[in-house]
Amino acid sequence: MSNRLEDLLVKGAFFSGEALARELGISRTAVFKQIQRLRTEGYQIVASSSGYRLVPRFDGLLPLEIQSKLQTERFGREIVTLEQTDSTQNAVRAMADGGAGEGAIAVALEQGVGKGRMGRAWSSPKGGLWFSILLRPSIAITELHKLSLLFGVAVAKSLEQIRVDARLKWPNDVLVGGKKLCGILLEVSAESDRVNHVIAGIGINANFSSGWLSESFSSRSTTILDQLGKRIDRAALLADVLLNAEQLYYGATREGFGGVLDKWRSLSCTIGNEVTVSLFGRSVSGLAVGVSDDGSLLVKTEGGVERILAGDVTIAPRNA
Repeated sequence: MSNRLEDLLVKGAFFSGEALARELGISRTAVFKQIQRLRTEGYQIVASSSGYRLVPRFDGLLPLEIQSKLQTERFGREIVTLEQTDSTQNAVRAMADGGAGEGAIAVALEQGVGKGRMGRAWSSPKGGLWFSILLRPSIAITELHKLSLLFGVAVAKSLEQIRVDARLKWPNDVLVGGKKLCGILLEVSAESDRVNHVIAGIGINANFSSGWLSESFSSRSTTILDQLGKRIDRAALLADVLLNAEQLYYGATREGFGGVLDKWRSLSCTIGNEVTVSLFGRSVSGLAVGVSDDGSLLVKTEGGVERILAGDVTIAPRNA
């Protein structure tokens, strides 16, 4: 019953108590109690002679506030918002184990143990946009790593809409002015012949200053607040990222990753630069000359072109 009420309120229109009672098959008193429950959860619901209406707060990240801005078919239609958690990856893993559908997401206002690649910590203070999304892809296991590139493109396109000029560092970082603004992490649950699910974790430095970060992070990080000098509506940004990601994802499912790779290359700050790639037990240095159709980084070294499927990239500073 309450879910049906929430579905109606997300539409953003006024609904009279009488209309809600009739639609839900309950009394007007019961409707009022449900409205009060939502208010105690933090929602701003105004009441007037026209009825009740949900008014999302600026930068509010409660589920209905996010859903009121969504234009997606599946992504974000099931949302959990957590005041604090160790990691949204763990939260979505629990949702997956509980049978959540594709596109379910967990959003954290603050993460205690944000996860980065290769087991690194990721600083996740209040004011950031920290979320993970559940995918149940039908694509081949050998294609899954390309999802990192796909989400990078989705984030960069959304940042462009708010006038933040982002570039992509292979395989999963979003940079602005050479500093990291967003990181992406994929975790895969698979058997030998099938994929159970993929969890994509995305962390965007949004409404806080990079000066708030520890010294080890602040010198190489930037934030949307740093870039624009003002706070943005994280719910609106999240809704746009989910829309871009959904369009790219289902397009890639139908037609392959060719379009995603072309867009990634056009946004790359890796290709054309001297790089050092740290691999397991060795490193490769040379000129990044491209990203192949299988998503691997192509590095031209003295011994020829090396094809790298996984590794940590450092881009050499350009000489003045």
